Amino acid sequence: MMKKIQIILIFLALLVMKASLSSAQVSLNVNINSQPLWGPVAYDHVEYYYMPECDMYYYAPRSQFVYLKGNKWVFSNKLPYQHRNIDLYSTYKVVINESKPYLRNDHYSNYYKHFKQEHPKQEVIRDSRDSKYTKRKNRPNYTLNQDVKPQRINKNHADGKSGNNNSSKAKRNKEGRK
Repeated sequence: MMKKIQIILIFLALLVMKASLSSAQVSLNVNINSQPLWGPVAYDHVEYYYMPECDMYYYAPRSQFVYLKGNKWVFSNKLPYQHRNIDLYSTYKVVINESKPYLRNDHYSNYYKHFKQEHPKQEVIRDSRDSKYTKRKNRPNYTLNQDVKPQRINKNHADGKSGNNNSSKAKRNKEGRK
């Protein structure tokens, strides 16, 4: 009887462990929808972007820019005045997934200083055709097949078919018979 209870307890313990492992796998943090449209593609999770061109960070979960003002780090929903003309779509962004990377700004600033002037072009979320980005709000809709050209719709026909049918010829024939 005692062995049966021990086996049942071991079995229950294994079930609990399996359930907790499963939930740990499911709770993987994915924040694709909180990433800005100007963020680079290929990242399912982003905490911060570092922008070497202006030595500034962007905190994706709260949509805030983080920059040094004097000797204090400031969080703001808007670009700082001195960087108001920066093109966020073309400036280089480094994804940093660590807590408060701006506290190690000397490291990041030095390590990525070569990206301040010249840098490779990054594909941004706004321009991506990847299906994981297509369900976002405020994002342009792209067709998956780039060979498909938009059809011209003839406004004279309610069914949207082009005007290349015989109805215009028939109309002219009727007028010629009068």
